[in-house]
Amino acid sequence: MLNTLKQWWHADQQSGPQQPKLSLYITKLMVGMMSMDGKLDQRERDEIVKLLGEHYDQSPQESLALIEKATDSDLKISDIVRRITSEFDVAQRTEILSQIWQVALADGEVDFLEEQYINRLSSLIKVPVEALAGAKQLSESTVPELEQAARFQPHSATIH
Repeated sequence: MLNTLKQWWHADQQSGPQQPKLSLYITKLMVGMMSMDGKLDQRERDEIVKLLGEHYDQSPQESLALIEKATDSDLKISDIVRRITSEFDVAQRTEILSQIWQVALADGEVDFLEEQYINRLSSLIKVPVEALAGAKQLSESTVPELEQAARFQPHSATIH
């Protein structure tokens, strides 16, 4: 499956200028997760660089440039969802969600908004709840020191 994702990723690099590259869409979702807890944590940025290198053969420099481009882009979630659901099957979309979840785990904490982001994204790109739960569980098993205290607690608004 990873080879197929890599082939699509690199084939997408050849696409014309009329349509943003699929690599930008996936990176945009990763950057969305990185910023979801309101902190731009270096560990999460490093995780994105690592994931882009491992799964999509991007150099650290290419990865950082892609993160910057994704951060500055005004891509709409509806366009991202449409493209991902048309290009990938359920197993591949689950793998993409697993990578995005790894970004959330990189700082050793799972925040309520990160949890909501991945759940909503899963629904949008039509990944079954069971598949998402399995992907989360597998990813979380690699982070034994995971802090989950804020996972199911929405941020409380301060009223002055």
